[in-house]
Amino acid sequence: MREVITNESNGSQETITVSTVGKRLKTWRKYSMLKLVELSKKIRVSQGSLSDLENDKSLPSATTLANLCLFSNINLYWLLTGRGSMIRQESDSMEKTIFQKEFVHLLQDQKLRELIEKVIRVYRQGDSGKKAHLEGFLVGADPDNC
Repeated sequence: MREVITNESNGSQETITVSTVGKRLKTWRKYSMLKLVELSKKIRVSQGSLSDLENDKSLPSATTLANLCLFSNINLYWLLTGRGSMIRQESDSMEKTIFQKEFVHLLQDQKLRELIEKVIRVYRQGDSGKKAHLEGFLVGADPDNC
């Protein structure tokens, strides 16, 4: 299957063959100007696993597909079938809220992102005491709870 891809920065068009899920994933990643390491962190898979996906040594898991949907603009229908647009078109009902936009902006801060990851790790893996301690700290530290 041949795909016409338009470079948004300069308007040029390029036709390439993207006949497999792996090739389409790699095409989208390069089009999005993401390095393998950047995408692997975004979608929470190892670099080796992502490389295996792109080289058609494996297929994406449901979790990987979900993370691609949550953390990227790739059209999963295109990824899986090669049909439709490579980039997901968001309808008015799916527009990001101000909170979501702010959250994405805040995640650009490496230190904040690391703290959020720690909070999520404690919440997911911690025992009930650790979760209660975390919740108590956050409630006490929240300036809106004064």
